[in-house]
Amino acid sequence: MPLHTDTALVLDRPEQLKALADDTRARILRILQTRSASAKELADLLEMTHGKVGHHIKVLRDAGMIEVVEERKVRAMTEKLYGLTYSRIEFAVPGTDRLGFTLSQAVREAATDQPFDPPAALLTARMSEKTAEDFRERLMTLVEEFGSAADEEGEIYGFVASVFATDTP
Repeated sequence: MPLHTDTALVLDRPEQLKALADDTRARILRILQTRSASAKELADLLEMTHGKVGHHIKVLRDAGMIEVVEERKVRAMTEKLYGLTYSRIEFAVPGTDRLGFTLSQAVREAATDQPFDPPAALLTARMSEKTAEDFRERLMTLVEEFGSAADEEGEIYGFVASVFATDTP
């Protein structure tokens, strides 16, 4: 069972970005979006050794992205199940290209075989800073709505959007 929380994980340390940027760790986080899992289950799903998965789990725990959500007895051992600590991620690392990082992460995570033809657009428009801020606030409302629409069943979908200043007309 996934950890359901309405908590934002604020990435404010460079090592958190490094943790998120690794493909294996991104895959672990995607698995944990749908359910909690043990290190053995993750190793089986990722077709990796338990030791390698254990390293990635440690990095994600140290970054505050996952935590133990349940412990259960399996034979004579205690098995830990891991889950997410957040429902959304906010980027706040100073001096980093947060927009570039977010967009490149979305490109890495986007499946090549989409269940429908997803719309995508890159637009520019001349407007005041106040108007751009109004669009940003409306966009954040949509982000919140997207995050709260999650179901236990179905496919996993991503959402990426931004309002940003550009020199490109």
